[in-house]
Amino acid sequence: MNDYLRTRTARRQSWFGLKLPVKTALAQPYLHPLLRSIAPRVKGLKIGRLPAPIALTEVRGRVGGADFYLVEPFRCEIAKEFYWGRGRRTEPEDAFALDLMVDLSTDAEVFLDIGAYTGVFTVAVLAANPRVRAHAFEIIPAVVSGLQKNLDRNGLTHRVTVHPTGVGSPDTWMRVPLGDGGSALPSFYSADMDFDSDAEVRFTSLDALLPEVLEDIPDPAEDAGEPRPRVTVKIDVEGGENDVFAHGRTFLDTLRPDILCEVLDDRAKPAELMGHLGGCGYHYYLVGEDRLFARKTIRPDAHLRDWLFTTRTPTQMREAGYPVQS
Repeated sequence: MNDYLRTRTARRQSWFGLKLPVKTALAQPYLHPLLRSIAPRVKGLKIGRLPAPIALTEVRGRVGGADFYLVEPFRCEIAKEFYWGRGRRTEPEDAFALDLMVDLSTDAEVFLDIGAYTGVFTVAVLAANPRVRAHAFEIIPAVVSGLQKNLDRNGLTHRVTVHPTGVGSPDTWMRVPLGDGGSALPSFYSADMDFDSDAEVRFTSLDALLPEVLEDIPDPAEDAGEPRPRVTVKIDVEGGENDVFAHGRTFLDTLRPDILCEVLDDRAKPAELMGHLGGCGYHYYLVGEDRLFARKTIRPDAHLRDWLFTTRTPTQMREAGYPVQS
Protein backbone atom coordinates (compact mmCIF):
# COMPACT_ATOMS: atom_id res chain seq x y z
CA MET A 1 0.00 0.00 0.00
CA ASN A 2 1.29 3.46 -0.94
CA ASP A 3 0.48 5.61 2.10
CA TYR A 4 -0.73 8.99 0.81
CA LEU A 5 0.88 10.79 3.74
CA ARG A 6 4.29 9.58 2.52
CA THR A 7 3.82 10.62 -1.10
CA ARG A 8 5.60 13.63 -2.55
CA THR A 9 2.24 15.36 -3.05
CA ALA A 10 1.41 15.14 0.66
CA ARG A 11 4.91 16.13 1.69
CA ARG A 12 4.78 19.14 -0.63
CA GLN A 13 1.43 20.17 0.83
CA SER A 14 3.04 20.18 4.28
CA TRP A 15 6.00 22.19 2.89
CA PHE A 16 8.14 19.13 3.64
CA GLY A 17 7.43 19.42 7.33
CA LEU A 18 7.82 23.19 7.64
CA LYS A 19 4.17 24.23 7.39
CA LEU A 20 3.23 23.59 11.02
CA PRO A 21 6.18 25.46 12.62
CA VAL A 22 5.76 28.41 10.22
CA LYS A 23 2.01 28.52 10.84
CA THR A 24 2.55 28.30 14.60
CA ALA A 25 5.04 31.16 14.55
CA LEU A 26 2.71 33.42 12.54
CA ALA A 27 -0.12 32.65 14.95
CA GLN A 28 1.78 33.77 18.04
CA PRO A 29 0.74 36.99 19.85
CA TYR A 30 4.00 38.75 18.97
CA LEU A 31 3.65 38.20 15.20
CA HIS A 32 -0.05 37.84 14.44
CA PRO A 33 -1.07 41.50 14.93
CA LEU A 34 1.46 42.45 12.26
CA LEU A 35 0.13 39.71 9.95
CA ARG A 36 -3.43 40.90 10.58
CA SER A 37 -2.46 44.45 9.64
CA ILE A 38 -0.42 43.72 6.52
CA ALA A 39 -2.12 40.71 4.91
CA PRO A 40 -5.36 42.42 3.71
CA ARG A 41 -3.25 44.96 1.79
CA VAL A 42 -1.31 42.35 -0.19
CA LYS A 43 -2.90 42.12 -3.63
CA GLY A 44 -3.86 38.61 -4.68
CA LEU A 45 -3.25 37.06 -1.25
CA LYS A 46 -6.00 34.69 -0.13
CA ILE A 47 -6.20 35.78 3.48
CA GLY A 48 -8.54 32.91 4.38
CA ARG A 49 -5.59 30.55 4.09
CA LEU A 50 -3.55 32.39 6.70
CA PRO A 51 -3.54 31.15 10.31
CA ALA A 52 -5.80 32.47 13.02
CA PRO A 53 -4.31 33.38 16.43
CA ILE A 54 -3.17 30.28 18.23
CA ALA A 55 -4.95 31.28 21.45
CA LEU A 56 -8.31 32.01 19.79
CA THR A 57 -10.81 29.35 20.86
CA GLU A 58 -13.80 30.19 18.63
CA VAL A 59 -15.20 32.54 16.00
CA ARG A 60 -18.74 33.71 15.38
CA GLY A 61 -20.48 33.47 12.01
CA ARG A 62 -23.78 34.85 10.80
CA VAL A 63 -25.83 33.48 7.90
CA GLY A 64 -29.54 33.75 7.18
CA GLY A 65 -30.06 36.09 10.11
CA ALA A 66 -28.76 33.55 12.63
CA ASP A 67 -25.52 33.45 14.61
CA PHE A 68 -23.41 30.37 15.23
CA TYR A 69 -19.92 29.51 16.46
CA LEU A 70 -17.03 27.50 15.05
CA VAL A 71 -14.34 26.31 17.43
CA GLU A 72 -10.56 25.91 17.11
CA PRO A 73 -9.91 28.32 14.21
CA PHE A 74 -6.19 27.58 14.40
CA ARG A 75 -6.91 23.96 13.43
CA CYS A 76 -10.09 24.27 11.33
CA GLU A 77 -9.70 25.48 7.75
CA ILE A 78 -13.25 26.88 7.64
CA ALA A 79 -13.25 28.51 11.07
CA LYS A 80 -10.13 30.51 10.23
CA GLU A 81 -11.92 31.86 7.14
CA PHE A 82 -14.64 33.24 9.42
CA TYR A 83 -11.92 34.83 11.54
CA TRP A 84 -10.35 36.61 8.57
CA GLY A 85 -13.73 37.32 6.97
CA ARG A 86 -15.14 38.79 10.20
CA GLY A 87 -18.01 36.35 10.40
CA ARG A 88 -18.22 35.44 6.71
CA ARG A 89 -16.28 33.10 4.42
CA THR A 90 -13.51 34.98 2.68
CA GLU A 91 -14.14 33.92 -0.92
CA PRO A 92 -17.37 35.47 -2.26
CA GLU A 93 -18.45 32.34 -4.14
CA ASP A 94 -18.05 30.28 -0.95
CA ALA A 95 -20.00 32.81 1.11
CA PHE A 96 -22.76 32.88 -1.51
CA ALA A 97 -22.93 29.07 -1.62
CA LEU A 98 -23.43 28.93 2.15
CA ASP A 99 -26.09 31.66 1.99
CA LEU A 100 -27.81 29.74 -0.82
CA MET A 101 -27.89 26.43 1.05
CA VAL A 102 -29.23 28.07 4.19
CA ASP A 103 -31.95 29.85 2.23
CA LEU A 104 -32.94 26.72 0.32
CA SER A 105 -33.22 24.89 3.65
CA THR A 106 -35.49 27.36 5.46
CA ASP A 107 -38.52 25.11 4.94
CA ALA A 108 -36.75 21.75 4.89
CA GLU A 109 -37.42 19.00 7.41
CA VAL A 110 -34.13 17.17 6.76
CA PHE A 111 -30.68 18.32 5.67
CA LEU A 112 -27.92 15.93 4.57
CA ASP A 113 -24.33 17.13 4.80
CA ILE A 114 -22.22 14.62 2.85
CA GLY A 115 -18.55 15.42 3.36
CA ALA A 116 -19.36 17.66 6.30
CA TYR A 117 -15.80 18.49 7.41
CA THR A 118 -16.31 20.34 10.73
CA GLY A 119 -19.93 21.07 9.94
CA VAL A 120 -20.26 24.71 8.90
CA PHE A 121 -23.17 23.93 6.57
CA THR A 122 -24.92 21.79 9.18
CA VAL A 123 -24.48 24.37 11.92
CA ALA A 124 -25.57 27.30 9.72
CA VAL A 125 -28.64 25.48 8.33
CA LEU A 126 -29.79 24.36 11.77
CA ALA A 127 -29.15 27.77 13.34
CA ALA A 128 -31.38 29.42 10.72
CA ASN A 129 -34.11 26.74 10.73
CA PRO A 130 -35.11 25.52 14.21
CA ARG A 131 -37.30 22.72 12.77
CA VAL A 132 -34.85 20.91 10.50
CA ARG A 133 -32.97 17.76 11.47
CA ALA A 134 -29.62 16.86 9.93
CA HIS A 135 -27.44 13.91 9.05
CA ALA A 136 -23.72 14.74 8.78
CA PHE A 137 -21.24 12.35 7.13
CA GLU A 138 -17.47 12.55 7.61
CA ILE A 139 -14.81 9.85 7.20
CA ILE A 140 -11.74 11.18 9.09
CA PRO A 141 -11.84 10.54 12.87
CA ALA A 142 -10.03 13.76 13.81
CA VAL A 143 -12.45 15.77 11.66
CA VAL A 144 -15.46 13.94 13.12
CA SER A 145 -14.21 15.07 16.53
CA GLY A 146 -14.06 18.68 15.29
CA LEU A 147 -17.58 18.35 13.88
CA GLN A 148 -18.88 17.09 17.20
CA LYS A 149 -17.24 20.00 19.05
CA ASN A 150 -19.03 22.50 16.82
CA LEU A 151 -22.37 20.78 17.37
CA ASP A 152 -21.80 20.77 21.13
CA ARG A 153 -20.80 24.44 21.18
CA ASN A 154 -23.98 25.45 19.34
CA GLY A 155 -26.29 23.18 21.33
CA LEU A 156 -27.29 21.23 18.21
CA THR A 157 -26.22 17.69 19.07
CA HIS A 158 -29.80 16.52 19.68
CA ARG A 159 -30.84 17.56 16.16
CA VAL A 160 -27.97 15.95 14.24
CA THR A 161 -27.02 12.34 13.57
CA VAL A 162 -23.28 12.16 12.97
CA HIS A 163 -22.28 9.31 10.66
CA PRO A 164 -18.53 8.51 10.74
CA THR A 165 -18.80 6.94 7.30
CA GLY A 166 -18.79 7.84 3.64
CA VAL A 167 -21.63 7.91 1.13
CA GLY A 168 -21.17 6.31 -2.27
CA SER A 169 -20.86 2.72 -3.40
CA PRO A 170 -21.85 0.35 -0.57
CA ASP A 171 -18.98 -1.92 -1.63
CA THR A 172 -16.39 0.78 -0.92
CA TRP A 173 -14.14 0.87 2.12
CA MET A 174 -10.95 2.73 2.91
CA ARG A 175 -8.30 2.97 5.59
CA VAL A 176 -8.26 6.37 7.26
CA PRO A 177 -5.48 8.09 9.24
CA LEU A 178 -5.90 8.33 12.98
CA GLY A 179 -3.63 11.34 13.51
CA ASP A 180 -4.66 14.94 14.03
CA GLY A 181 -3.92 15.98 10.44
CA GLY A 182 -0.66 17.89 10.92
CA SER A 183 -0.94 21.66 10.55
CA ALA A 184 -4.74 21.59 10.14
CA LEU A 185 -7.68 19.23 10.10
CA PRO A 186 -7.56 17.71 6.58
CA SER A 187 -10.29 18.86 4.19
CA PHE A 188 -9.30 17.08 0.97
CA TYR A 189 -9.06 13.34 1.73
CA SER A 190 -11.11 11.10 -0.54
CA ALA A 191 -11.98 7.45 -1.09
CA ASP A 192 -9.32 7.02 -3.77
CA MET A 193 -6.47 7.68 -1.30
CA ASP A 194 -4.63 4.96 0.61
CA PHE A 195 -3.35 5.30 4.17
CA ASP A 196 -1.20 2.99 6.26
CA SER A 197 -3.66 2.60 9.12
CA ASP A 198 -5.65 -0.02 10.96
CA ALA A 199 -8.71 2.25 11.09
CA GLU A 200 -11.25 1.30 8.45
CA VAL A 201 -14.31 3.18 7.18
CA ARG A 202 -17.00 1.57 5.08
CA PHE A 203 -19.37 3.45 2.82
CA THR A 204 -23.15 3.39 2.63
CA SER A 205 -25.39 4.27 -0.29
CA LEU A 206 -27.71 7.25 -0.58
CA ASP A 207 -30.56 4.82 -1.24
CA ALA A 208 -29.84 2.97 2.00
CA LEU A 209 -30.37 6.23 3.88
CA LEU A 210 -33.86 6.80 2.49
CA PRO A 211 -35.82 5.00 5.27
CA GLU A 212 -33.96 6.91 7.99
CA VAL A 213 -34.57 10.24 6.24
CA LEU A 214 -38.28 9.50 5.76
CA GLU A 215 -38.59 8.79 9.47
CA ASP A 216 -37.40 12.34 10.19
CA ILE A 217 -40.16 13.90 8.07
CA PRO A 218 -43.25 14.49 10.26
CA ASP A 219 -45.73 14.60 7.38
CA PRO A 220 -44.49 13.18 4.06
CA ALA A 221 -47.56 14.47 2.22
CA GLU A 222 -46.95 17.41 -0.11
CA ASP A 223 -48.61 20.74 0.53
CA ALA A 224 -51.26 21.98 -1.88
CA GLY A 225 -49.89 23.81 -4.89
CA GLU A 226 -46.14 24.05 -5.37
CA PRO A 227 -44.46 21.38 -3.23
CA ARG A 228 -41.87 22.83 -0.89
CA PRO A 229 -38.44 21.21 -0.70
CA ARG A 230 -38.51 18.95 2.33
CA VAL A 231 -34.97 17.64 1.98
CA THR A 232 -31.82 19.50 1.02
CA VAL A 233 -28.39 18.01 0.45
CA LYS A 234 -24.84 19.33 0.35
CA ILE A 235 -22.16 17.12 -1.24
CA ASP A 236 -18.42 17.73 -1.01
CA VAL A 237 -16.64 14.44 -1.62
CA GLU A 238 -13.55 15.43 -3.61
CA GLY A 239 -14.65 13.96 -6.93
CA GLY A 240 -16.75 11.06 -5.60
CA GLU A 241 -20.15 12.60 -6.36
CA ASN A 242 -20.86 10.20 -9.24
CA ASP A 243 -20.66 7.28 -6.81
CA VAL A 244 -23.10 9.06 -4.51
CA PHE A 245 -25.67 9.56 -7.28
CA ALA A 246 -25.09 6.19 -8.93
CA HIS A 247 -26.34 4.51 -5.76
CA GLY A 248 -29.01 7.06 -4.96
CA ARG A 249 -31.52 6.91 -7.81
CA THR A 250 -34.42 5.81 -5.57
CA PHE A 251 -33.54 8.56 -3.10
CA LEU A 252 -33.58 11.17 -5.89
CA ASP A 253 -36.79 9.82 -7.44
CA THR A 254 -38.58 9.82 -4.09
CA LEU A 255 -37.49 13.15 -2.61
CA ARG A 256 -36.16 15.29 -5.49
CA PRO A 257 -34.00 17.29 -3.05
CA ASP A 258 -32.22 20.55 -3.82
CA ILE A 259 -28.53 19.64 -3.97
CA LEU A 260 -25.46 21.84 -3.59
CA CYS A 261 -22.57 19.82 -5.00
CA GLU A 262 -18.88 20.52 -5.44
CA VAL A 263 -17.75 19.58 -8.97
CA LEU A 264 -13.98 19.76 -9.35
CA ASP A 265 -12.56 20.74 -12.72
CA ASP A 266 -9.76 18.15 -12.60
CA ARG A 267 -11.81 15.20 -11.30
CA ALA A 268 -15.37 15.55 -12.58
CA LYS A 269 -17.04 13.23 -15.08
CA PRO A 270 -19.84 15.53 -16.25
CA ALA A 271 -21.44 13.20 -18.82
CA GLU A 272 -21.84 10.49 -16.21
CA LEU A 273 -23.05 13.03 -13.67
CA MET A 274 -25.75 14.33 -16.03
CA GLY A 275 -26.78 10.74 -16.71
CA HIS A 276 -27.53 10.25 -13.02
CA LEU A 277 -29.40 13.55 -12.61
CA GLY A 278 -31.09 14.09 -15.97
CA GLY A 279 -33.59 11.29 -15.60
CA CYS A 280 -34.88 12.86 -12.38
CA GLY A 281 -35.67 16.19 -14.01
CA TYR A 282 -32.84 18.21 -12.53
CA HIS A 283 -31.71 21.61 -13.81
CA TYR A 284 -28.10 22.73 -13.48
CA TYR A 285 -26.88 26.03 -12.01
CA LEU A 286 -23.26 27.05 -11.60
CA VAL A 287 -22.87 28.94 -8.31
CA GLY A 288 -21.11 32.25 -8.86
CA GLU A 289 -19.95 35.00 -6.52
CA ASP A 290 -23.40 36.56 -6.17
CA ARG A 291 -25.70 34.74 -8.59
CA LEU A 292 -26.57 31.45 -10.24
CA PHE A 293 -25.74 30.73 -13.87
CA ALA A 294 -28.32 28.49 -15.55
CA ARG A 295 -26.64 25.86 -17.71
CA LYS A 296 -28.00 23.28 -20.13
CA THR A 297 -25.07 20.99 -19.41
CA ILE A 298 -22.55 20.56 -16.61
CA ARG A 299 -19.18 21.97 -17.61
CA PRO A 300 -16.76 22.11 -14.69
CA ASP A 301 -15.29 25.55 -14.09
CA ALA A 302 -11.65 26.15 -13.22
CA HIS A 303 -12.55 28.76 -10.58
CA LEU A 304 -16.12 28.11 -9.45
CA ARG A 305 -16.54 24.69 -7.82
CA ASP A 306 -20.13 24.55 -6.58
CA TRP A 307 -23.26 23.67 -8.53
CA LEU A 308 -26.91 23.70 -7.56
CA PHE A 309 -29.00 20.81 -8.85
CA THR A 310 -32.74 21.38 -8.47
CA THR A 311 -35.92 20.41 -10.25
CA ARG A 312 -36.96 24.07 -10.34
CA THR A 313 -36.66 25.87 -13.67
CA PRO A 314 -34.82 29.20 -14.04
CA THR A 315 -38.19 30.98 -14.14
CA GLN A 316 -39.31 29.30 -10.94
CA MET A 317 -36.00 30.14 -9.26
CA ARG A 318 -36.31 33.79 -10.24
CA GLU A 319 -39.90 33.92 -9.01
CA ALA A 320 -38.65 32.55 -5.68
CA GLY A 321 -36.20 35.45 -5.46
CA TYR A 322 -32.95 33.77 -6.48
CA PRO A 323 -30.59 35.72 -8.79
CA VAL A 324 -30.37 33.56 -11.92
CA GLN A 325 -28.53 34.53 -15.07
CA SER A 326 -29.04 32.53 -18.25
